Amino acid sequence: GGIEAVVAAMRAHAGAAGVQEGGCEALLNLCNDNDENKVKTADHGGIEAVVAAMDAHAGVEGVQERGCWALCRLCYNNDENKVKTADHGGIEAVVAAMRAHAGA
Repeated sequence: GGIEAVVAAMRAHAGAAGVQEGGCEALLNLCNDNDENKVKTADHGGIEAVVAAMDAHAGVEGVQERGCWALCRLCYNNDENKVKTADHGGIEAVVAAMRAHAGA
């Protein structure tokens, strides 16, 4: 499926900011108003992929913005994903993005 392909691309091209930004955007769109895709994304490592992208590209505003939105969509009305996001460093990644790009 598409979710697995996006996560695989993000893992394979971890150093490419453009791939990371596009991957985060794809996941946020796939999870928007779709509870099943939120679960699938988390089950296939999507939360970890988004956090890794944000950590690896802390200075890239687009990755940070799309990463924050992706985590927002993944966690909206999904308590299990909220816990997984916290467990995988998502809260710290969002706070770091807010600090680094406060003027954006």
